[in-house]
Amino acid sequence: MINAAIAAGHEATAATAAEILKAGGNAFDAAIAALMTTFIAEPCMSSAGAGAFANVFTANGEALLFDFFCQTPSRKRPVSEVDFYPIEVDFGDTREVFHIGRGSSAVPGMIAGIFALHKRFATLPLSVLAQPAIQQAKEGVPVNAFQYFDLSLLESILRVAPEATPIFFAKGPLAAVGEPIRMPGLADFLDHLAREGRAAFYQGEIAQKIVRNYRENGGYLTMDDFRNYEVIVRQPLHFRHGTSHILTNPLPSTGGSLLALACAFSPSPEKGQSPYGLRHLQQLQQVFEQVDHLGKRPRELAQHLRRFYQHSPKGLQLLPEHNKKWGSTSHFNIVDRHGNAISLSMTIGEGCGYFIEGTDMQMNNMLGEAALLPDGFHSWTLNTRLSSMMTPTIILDAEEQVDMVMGSGGASRIPSAIFQVLHYLRSYGLSVEEAVEAARVHLEHGVFNVEQGFEASMAETPIGQELREWSGRSMFFGGVHTIAKERGRYRAAGDSRRDGVGVEGEP
Repeated sequence: MINAAIAAGHEATAATAAEILKAGGNAFDAAIAALMTTFIAEPCMSSAGAGAFANVFTANGEALLFDFFCQTPSRKRPVSEVDFYPIEVDFGDTREVFHIGRGSSAVPGMIAGIFALHKRFATLPLSVLAQPAIQQAKEGVPVNAFQYFDLSLLESILRVAPEATPIFFAKGPLAAVGEPIRMPGLADFLDHLAREGRAAFYQGEIAQKIVRNYRENGGYLTMDDFRNYEVIVRQPLHFRHGTSHILTNPLPSTGGSLLALACAFSPSPEKGQSPYGLRHLQQLQQVFEQVDHLGKRPRELAQHLRRFYQHSPKGLQLLPEHNKKWGSTSHFNIVDRHGNAISLSMTIGEGCGYFIEGTDMQMNNMLGEAALLPDGFHSWTLNTRLSSMMTPTIILDAEEQVDMVMGSGGASRIPSAIFQVLHYLRSYGLSVEEAVEAARVHLEHGVFNVEQGFEASMAETPIGQELREWSGRSMFFGGVHTIAKERGRYRAAGDSRRDGVGVEGEP
């Protein structure tokens, strides 16, 4: 047995996981409880109306990827009847338009995923695992700086729903840093789920409430959509990187494949080379130029992976091309003292502005972003699992024991952010905290973004792209919460860019 470790996006999420581990639960018990806590602690990223991916590795060597992301509806209705409209979000230096309304919601998979994980791996009753979230929903979780930033960005969406007022605007203005937000409806909802089971959400009163409201007010979702939703258990994408075995999110989601391609181009440091110097910056630029040149469509990625790896990575199945979604994302990792590990990423998008009656839970807006539908809004394929850039990742050592667990929020920046932390750990031998906090880059749309923290400037040399050198650290470059083994002990680091938290337990 070795020590347990947790890396999460909020201290309440991490505290819940630690509480369950101390009570004798395994990593999967802790993950289920932590995931329910994200509903109250991280409401901009997580909800019962959202979706997620869980990468699982058990102490006996079983590796599985649980896809409980959102599914497109099985029917369409005339666009003239659909509740679907733009809303502008102010990012300070820029403004961006998102689309919300009931017509922007896909079928949520979050609750199905909780029950699937519980049935397969849990050792404690769901009623026990729900208690920390129930208690926090009643007592309240203080808003931290990162959550306040996100809530501020999405305030115009939150103010659409009257149900959001007592939660986030109890005193009129948005709840300030340090003020608690409470969700009594969530407490009742979780208690009901623990007693009644999965059917309470997908077949019973909850689904009926959503379907009735959506039918009357311009949504797509039907009872068939809820009844037919299933968690998909996939084989993870499994490839070798040096002596490591990397397990990550497979196609049709694209983030894991982009991570694998970045690893294929991974540069080796020259003798005496600094990770913060100009030469390393140039190498990182070359890596991401090569990856960017290959494209991001699933069929292309599958072909390139077969080309760059001598043996086709396991889990590399050429599946039908799916729509992709880039949204507001959070992540956590847990390793227990027995060697079980889980890496879990979740998103609600930006939220659609509709809260499920009596639950304090907002529904997703996965069908409401232009990047999702290059052929135009409402062009989505019926009854199809959405894809994602989310890349929950587990790394095994040469003996196929858990060595690292990591993942990130950050939309299209997720694979590059994870690659860079892995690169700092593997190629430069940085500690987990140093690797997580080290400066990052990102190349997208012909712009090479360089985070503050490098000793040199790319302005010293021609780079072939527009250069943007950031004046500080930013959530733009992800939030790579990470667990890594150092000298036989797991160390945990939460990324400060997104107020991450690392917790380490005793053996």
